[in-house]
Amino acid sequence: MFDLKIVNGLIFAGASAGQPWPGCVAVKDGRIAALGAAISGSARHVLDAAGQAVSPGFIDLHTHCSIGHNLNYLQAGVTTVVSGNCGFGRLPAELPECVAGRCGPNIAFLTGHNSARREVVGNVNRAPTPGEMGRMVELVAADMAAGAMGLSAGLEYVPGYYAETSEVIRLARPAADAGGIYTVHMRNEGDRILDAIGETLRISEEAGLPAHVSHIKTVGVNNFGRSREVIAVLDAARRRGLDVTHDQYPYTACCGRILLLLSQRLQEGSPSDLRARLDDPAVRARARSELTEKLERVYGGDTSRVVVATAPDAAMVGRNLAEIAGMRGRSAKPDDVADAVLDVVKEYPDQTAIYCVFHNIAEEDVRCFMLSPFTAVGSDGWSVKFREGHAQPRHYGTCPRVLGRYSRDLGIFPLSEALRRMTALPAERLRLADRGVIAEGAWADLVVFDPDAIRDTATFDEPHQYPVGISWVIVNGQIAVDHSRPTGLLPGVFVPRPATPARKTTCTV
Repeated sequence: MFDLKIVNGLIFAGASAGQPWPGCVAVKDGRIAALGAAISGSARHVLDAAGQAVSPGFIDLHTHCSIGHNLNYLQAGVTTVVSGNCGFGRLPAELPECVAGRCGPNIAFLTGHNSARREVVGNVNRAPTPGEMGRMVELVAADMAAGAMGLSAGLEYVPGYYAETSEVIRLARPAADAGGIYTVHMRNEGDRILDAIGETLRISEEAGLPAHVSHIKTVGVNNFGRSREVIAVLDAARRRGLDVTHDQYPYTACCGRILLLLSQRLQEGSPSDLRARLDDPAVRARARSELTEKLERVYGGDTSRVVVATAPDAAMVGRNLAEIAGMRGRSAKPDDVADAVLDVVKEYPDQTAIYCVFHNIAEEDVRCFMLSPFTAVGSDGWSVKFREGHAQPRHYGTCPRVLGRYSRDLGIFPLSEALRRMTALPAERLRLADRGVIAEGAWADLVVFDPDAIRDTATFDEPHQYPVGISWVIVNGQIAVDHSRPTGLLPGVFVPRPATPARKTTCTV
């Protein structure tokens, strides 16, 4: 007897080759046991997928999830999340025991350059000593031995910003030796994005491992339309043999710490150090001037483009910078808003205290990056509590938005290609042969959805809304979501890096 059968569905296998076909999927002991137009034998649960698509579970390459229910991911069809991105992450102790029975989707981890640097060197702007470098290498190697997928870097954040390229190359080598990848929130995604891509390619080439650019985009109204030149540089690198891919969320806004508005120079040391710098009139004047210029250049002087997502002061949540300046008796002009932001940062100087949504991406660039066959779908999100804070809608709707708006409604690419971007492509990037596909023997991570109905409902104004059109989400053979309702099962497991390295010299689609 099978544990589960899905009948009458349209099967999308997940691979780049082959058309969807009508048929059935049978599951036993967490894995796909049989495939066919019809499958004989009884099952404990039979799901009738008539008129619906049956897809491999979605794999989100770029998250900041912790071990937990992660319901906003489950209800969007995501069955595996990769955490530890942007340079922030260490593998939890006692894997995989600490995941068992506690996680909705499966979870994999990267080891973070920022985390290693902060632990060993501190939040300081200097090169590591030879001993400190050796210790950071040990931390990366230990996490790789424990199953990390690779090294992640966040070179726009401190303390990663303080690192020379050679430091990152040195830390990427133990990841390369273990068959891992290098993922990066690049040092710059705006005016100097081509320099940042050059650095990424150099790290990949000199360390000898595949590179993956996180949340690819061109930031700032002054950089709208530059996606084509970015893709041209990456395509040229692929033609000369480098293995480089990217992920993207399908929104025209990013989300991050409010300190992204300030120079990294101000952020060295502790929160108390930051507060002390802003007490210095000369430093404050320079910071005000820099921030004013940034608001004018990157946001076109429209200070309503930045909205507070989370903050210790609930009155700030959901308000844009112009409104927050008004609450403090200031105008919406960039120089007044700069003063208000500096006041807020001085009150809450911890770098994780306040997150903002930054509306600084052009729709034309979203679509251009999406057209590249090397662009996977990734949310850059994390687990959020329903109706808590003013979340970026990507926390709820990333994969359904690609399937509904961009594939079905706008015709950017066929449904099969949209699904490849969130199944087979990320699985290939992680070298996972038994996830991201529907094949006998593969893990039974599956999503059943209506291609005509699936869509995201989360918006920037009302972000806490789950997608619609998904009937069932199955993780390791267990039904985790049944018609938008979590079943209470937490079947996710720790997904380690495959043990045997399989180096590639070029990227395939």
